[in-house]
Amino acid sequence: MIWLAELRTAALVGTARHDAPEPPVALGFRAPDNLTREESLLDQAALADAVTRASRTASSTPAPGLASPAPADTELQASGEAARLLELLLTQPPVGLELRIQLVVDWLRFAEESRRRVPHRLLPALLNLAESRSAVFRSLEPAIGTRGRWLQELKSPSSHEPAEEWSELGSAAAAVELDRLRGRDPAAAREQLRGHWTSLSARERAGNLALFAGNLNDDDEGLLEQALDDKAKSVRDVALRLLDQLPGSARAARMATRLLPLLHVKGLLNKRLDIDLPPAPDQEALRDGIPADPRRGEPDRLARLDVIIRGAPLEVWTSVSGRNRAGTAALLQGEPRIMEALIATTAAREDAEWARALLTVRTDRRLLGCLPPDEREHWLVRHVRESGDEPLTLAPLLQDVPQPWSAPLAEAVLTLISGKDGGRLAATLAAVLPTALPPAATEQCRQLLARTDDDAVRRRVLRDAVQYQSFRQSLTEAFR
Repeated sequence: MIWLAELRTAALVGTARHDAPEPPVALGFRAPDNLTREESLLDQAALADAVTRASRTASSTPAPGLASPAPADTELQASGEAARLLELLLTQPPVGLELRIQLVVDWLRFAEESRRRVPHRLLPALLNLAESRSAVFRSLEPAIGTRGRWLQELKSPSSHEPAEEWSELGSAAAAVELDRLRGRDPAAAREQLRGHWTSLSARERAGNLALFAGNLNDDDEGLLEQALDDKAKSVRDVALRLLDQLPGSARAARMATRLLPLLHVKGLLNKRLDIDLPPAPDQEALRDGIPADPRRGEPDRLARLDVIIRGAPLEVWTSVSGRNRAGTAALLQGEPRIMEALIATTAAREDAEWARALLTVRTDRRLLGCLPPDEREHWLVRHVRESGDEPLTLAPLLQDVPQPWSAPLAEAVLTLISGKDGGRLAATLAAVLPTALPPAATEQCRQLLARTDDDAVRRRVLRDAVQYQSFRQSLTEAFR
């Protein structure tokens, strides 16, 4: 259109050098009278914008780019105070970041128990938080409802595409799929890895084999023995670590044969257990992971002994000592290197009987992890009350205890915290204590806060505990 071209020219060179053109008669537009050149140009520019917009043809969006409408939500929506509390946590949290995350997780669990869902208006903020906080992500279902799952699909549609054949997946995706299969069907996962073994890189073989650690069983021994002959040290190391967890394996029997000649009970009245150091390894011992002689310097024979102890059945020790597990542990309490190897072996095999025996002579969080939760708490209550351990020793033991703690354990810990040097223990438990204490301990925390206290860290930890428990109580009441 000539009019538009003339209009552009006037705008580019200025109305002093080029008058604004008259609008075409066909447009049916008559400019107002007495306009200056500049006003006429601006007036026609507005007209040109309206004309060009009106003359455009609408383009159609390709069908694959359109999202299907969200199905209707059949779940009941959380409303009233419950919805208000979630909005507060997502927009103006009254607590620190970590406690906020835990309270959001608590909200989602309460919603699941009461069969309520997140209000639609809060879903975007909740899903954004879940992207960076795995604890929230793992707790989303089923509280986000149908609309929430629909939004998740929009954000990551690739996760819902049909799965490829395992051998065609990238190494990371293949590991994820194998891990899922291992959880559902350990035998099928083992055969899948065995079938593709020769086509995988050393890194992939080692990484995929390591996934078996979570639910290892005796049927895996054949694949692990095969891996002992792998050319890659990384693969052999994984196989050795896993075989350490199988005291009934052929390798464990070979290690027992090596360990037995090294153990000697001496003394008549005051018995002691002497341990010799192992000789240089032969080819079979090298295959079983016993370190070879170094090219220079003396061999580390204690390291060889560690490998043998960690691979042999623990019952070798009681068979030689002639005592029960606790009696055998007592004979070895003066041997820190041997005790460390026995503790590591017990923890790797999650052997509760040996854990109980070793706890009679050594307190270690790895041993506590082998005990059932109730027994672990009972042991800890006694230990906290009687041991007099330093905070840096006690804190790791308490951090792994399932939450919430029992009332006796909470009372014992708060009694220590309220003492003269309790601020140090409070500081080391700052990330754990607020969520670990049971609701019944809230009043004791308030009483401790009411005292005159110059320890700022202790006050902060106790205040966090009261805030968390108070907010959680509000959640409990909101979902009734």
